[in-house]
Amino acid sequence: MAPKRGKPGLPVRAMVVGIPNVGKSTLINTLAGKQMAKVGDKPAITTTTQLIDLHNGVVLNDTPGVLWPDMGDQDGAYRLAASGAIGANAMDSTEVSFFAGEYLMRRYPDLLQQRYGLQELPGSPHDLLVAIGLRLGCLAGGGEIDMNRTAEAFLRELRAGKIGRISLEEPSQSAS
Repeated sequence: MAPKRGKPGLPVRAMVVGIPNVGKSTLINTLAGKQMAKVGDKPAITTTTQLIDLHNGVVLNDTPGVLWPDMGDQDGAYRLAASGAIGANAMDSTEVSFFAGEYLMRRYPDLLQQRYGLQELPGSPHDLLVAIGLRLGCLAGGGEIDMNRTAEAFLRELRAGKIGRISLEEPSQSAS
């Protein structure tokens, strides 16, 4: 595809671009066959552009994650936050976990019941988080559920795939 490139002094240059925390640097490390780009299980590990020479006539440009500047679509913003694409400092974990809990109760009730040993699903996302908090031992003083700790644990499990294989988008949703 680039007949005059891929030779010493004229490498093929490619850029890896995507939303935060989707595995851009992990892909580059896999292609390189070794750890060349810093990776982590949270957004904003890659903070500047980095050139990675694969030593096969290809140079990859690893970029920080990009998001569109307008987060007017609140459902889209919550989906991004639940997936880990939006950093913890830019969101309220409890609010995001309520959104994710409601979505999973509707779309993946069996996975929730199986993961958290629930005989039946509670009636609300708040009650789901209370049940999860009890199950995970996220207690504060006096035996109360620590909702923030529970929310963060729930989101970590969601992102790590411990709840199961899920998608935060439905086929009926169209990109606008």
